[in-house]
Amino acid sequence: MRSYFHFEMLYDCHFEMRGQNFRPQNYFRQENPRYFIDENASIITIFVHSFLRKAWSLSLRLNKIFRERRQFAMSDSNNITVLNPGLYKNLLAQVESIYRHSNELSFKTRARYYEATKRFCKFLADNFRLQNFKNVEDRHFKVYVEHLKENNSAATIQSDLSGIRYFHRKSGSKNRLSPNSKLALPKRATGVKDHSLLDKEISDMRQWAIEKGRQDAVIGIDFASKFGLRLEEICTLRVEYLMSALKTGQLVIKGKGGQTRAIDLSAKQRGIITDNLNYARCSGRYPRDYLISGSEKGGVQREKRSLQNWMSYNREYFMVENREDLSEDGKKKRTETISWHSLRHTYAQRTYEEALKERPKKARKIVSENLGHHRTEVTRIYLAEKPQKK
Repeated sequence: MRSYFHFEMLYDCHFEMRGQNFRPQNYFRQENPRYFIDENASIITIFVHSFLRKAWSLSLRLNKIFRERRQFAMSDSNNITVLNPGLYKNLLAQVESIYRHSNELSFKTRARYYEATKRFCKFLADNFRLQNFKNVEDRHFKVYVEHLKENNSAATIQSDLSGIRYFHRKSGSKNRLSPNSKLALPKRATGVKDHSLLDKEISDMRQWAIEKGRQDAVIGIDFASKFGLRLEEICTLRVEYLMSALKTGQLVIKGKGGQTRAIDLSAKQRGIITDNLNYARCSGRYPRDYLISGSEKGGVQREKRSLQNWMSYNREYFMVENREDLSEDGKKKRTETISWHSLRHTYAQRTYEEALKERPKKARKIVSENLGHHRTEVTRIYLAEKPQKK
């Protein structure tokens, strides 16, 4: 009976100490050691056995999880036979280590880059018998580029090469890989249609949001069309970011993949920020609060869905009919419908037009940096320029 009593006390103490540093010796440092130090060693044996059994069970579960993850990582995504599996697995283990410890890019981008680099590792193992990913040289890279040109589109090739460069840079290699401009890559399509909005559509959209009492939509329209922010970036915009922007003259945005960018403010942009700070004060928001999203858990995603739904259900009231027939000179045909991202395309084109007047040689680079793009090729899609005839 006494042994049972002591076992129950040990069991209760286990749950009382869940939030503490969970070690067996901690159990014997309580205010009432008489409940734990007993002449009967069987009590301690029961406790230690229970503790070790749970630790062993946890160890088995973790081991299973890690084994499954490793098997997934080691599997060839294309189900292609590897001629040198030992070399391939060795290279892949190095790339996998970089993948696990990197969090710079978004999950989807890192996963896409990882898959591209896995295919590159297979090529290295089969054709060069390379053992260390850090030793990849430009000659290996160029041969693989020619291999990619045989059966892949321009977009796929450029995406794959970006992934390989990312992991190669992260490996600490001192070898330099050729830029795309030196590889004679096939040209990538610069967008099928023009996604930008007409000035009338933007003004009507803003007025409609005001009439319907959707101040969050008004703010979204302003920051998307005048700053080029993505919808996610608008929903995660904090009041303190705007306060800092007025002091420094730059709006710092943490964008896609955790990448930050700084947008130099014009006089008009300063005015928009000042108006929104007044709105934040009137609505009782603190510096750490989001400008339009709720601070509660899931508030950002709820606000994002709300704005997306607002656009879907209301665009017919401010979208110009037959807009695809209203294309501008030198640009591609407009899309038949509009979205929040259309405002970002509009910002890109308007900023590019202004930059051409002051810094024509760096105009595209300025737009690319303000949008948070790593490659100017992506920015070309936003500009919707028709290819020049030779």
